[in-house]
Amino acid sequence: MLTTCVLNAIKFRYVLMDSWFASQENFEFILKKKKHFIAALKDNRLVALSREDKKQGRFVRISELDLADKQAVRGWLKGFEQEVLLGSAVRKCC
Repeated sequence: MLTTCVLNAIKFRYVLMDSWFASQENFEFILKKKKHFIAALKDNRLVALSREDKKQGRFVRISELDLADKQAVRGWLKGFEQEVLLGSAVRKCC
């Protein structure tokens, strides 16, 4: 679908996806198309919060991050080379 949108010259900058599609392969494909992505991530995904932690293989589960509402931190997902911005989900109910 993304390829079709690019070929049809549809103007967009971001791809929004559910955690079901949040994979290294999809992230790399989107970046190759010169687009950005926003993705929900499953709680068991691993992230390093510094370049040094990444180099040393020190990753923590996303569920262990204690992020306040509207707080974001930079980090590296395990298996994905690009730095990403991680934020907490805002959940509102009825």
